[in-house]
Amino acid sequence: MSEERPKGGWKLKRDSFTKLITYFKDGNARTWYSLDWKHKFSKTRDRNMGMARHHNRLAKWGNLCGTAEIYDTTTGKKISKFYEGAEVGMDDEDS
Repeated sequence: MSEERPKGGWKLKRDSFTKLITYFKDGNARTWYSLDWKHKFSKTRDRNMGMARHHNRLAKWGNLCGTAEIYDTTTGKKISKFYEGAEVGMDDEDS
């Protein structure tokens, strides 16, 4: 699969494969988009690199957040769900 880097380099919201939404225990929420490239002008993107970075962030902040969810940005479907940093099954989801 060959993709061409956009003029001006990769942009977070436009070019990320996934996004991580965290709901912290103190009531705050935050969205992080995946960094699927090594630097702004990388020739390729790597979905696995972005997912690894999400998991590293969850390892760091997991005890502070109640719930975290990873979504595919192109389809909008939920990929995985975490509670206090640990991955939980998605069988019990209403959506």
